[in-house]
Amino acid sequence: MNRKMKIKLIIGVILTAVIVYFSVRVLKDLDIKVVFENKINWLYVFLSVAVYILSNYIRGLAYSRGIDPEMDDMTALEVVGLGHALNMVLPLKAGEGLRLVFFPASYGVARRTKLCVITILSDAVVVIIISALTVPFAGITDPTMLRVMWILLYGCLGLLAAMTLTLLFSAKIRSYFKEYLNRSLVYMFAWCALSWLVLVAAFWLGLAAFGFGLAAAVRMAFAVFVTTNIVSLLPSSPGAIGLFEYGAIAGLVGFGVDKSAALSASLLLHLIQYMALLPLGVFLYIKAMRGKYADAIRAWRRGEEIN
Repeated sequence: MNRKMKIKLIIGVILTAVIVYFSVRVLKDLDIKVVFENKINWLYVFLSVAVYILSNYIRGLAYSRGIDPEMDDMTALEVVGLGHALNMVLPLKAGEGLRLVFFPASYGVARRTKLCVITILSDAVVVIIISALTVPFAGITDPTMLRVMWILLYGCLGLLAAMTLTLLFSAKIRSYFKEYLNRSLVYMFAWCALSWLVLVAAFWLGLAAFGFGLAAAVRMAFAVFVTTNIVSLLPSSPGAIGLFEYGAIAGLVGFGVDKSAALSASLLLHLIQYMALLPLGVFLYIKAMRGKYADAIRAWRRGEEIN
């Protein structure tokens, strides 16, 4: 592991400690007994975990069936699944950078970087657009969340306009990305959008498992999707510990849910994330270590640069 990554992880550990400390202070007055008193429908929990894994598979198709048809579906799942799994255990969303290791060995640094940048930007754009379209339906009332949401939407529209103008008037930038400026880019956005909507379905099942009605849980799932994605824009603690709970509570209290019950539901949803991503990550890592990426992974662990 190189020095830059070590420094990033140390900073992340410090930030994680700060976030957890303030999260405990904010939540200390809540009735913790409520967290353990609810009867959980574990069938819905396991269905939620399965759907969460499915959303990662579909997210991978944004590569293999979208922007990079040369990549096979399993490799795409490794890139996405391992990146997300690492984000759950490493601070500052370090998994976004570490996923570079799991691209095909024939891909150079420039190609890996371009693909990561394009897909990260597409994720941000898709999440912001879906969130903005569903805010009226989701019933979010938190004024801070609403303010941030509209700032993000207008910022996203401004960024898209700036990117379009840059591509139109800068031959150098257009040449750099020209191999991806085609119909495949549209397919990538479509698969990306579908993966996030499937993720909402995982939230829906998780909230239903907690005891909310199937019909009521639909709007709640969209609300939690919006608020947790807003707070998760901050690259901080592993798995957005503390931030995820804060976002989920902010989304649920708009429906009149007691804060203690909202905390309990948020912990269940976060548990579902870990139940889905950690086993998936372990499976994919073992598979990758036994496959054609073993040398690249060992090189990264020794602190060497990706070729």
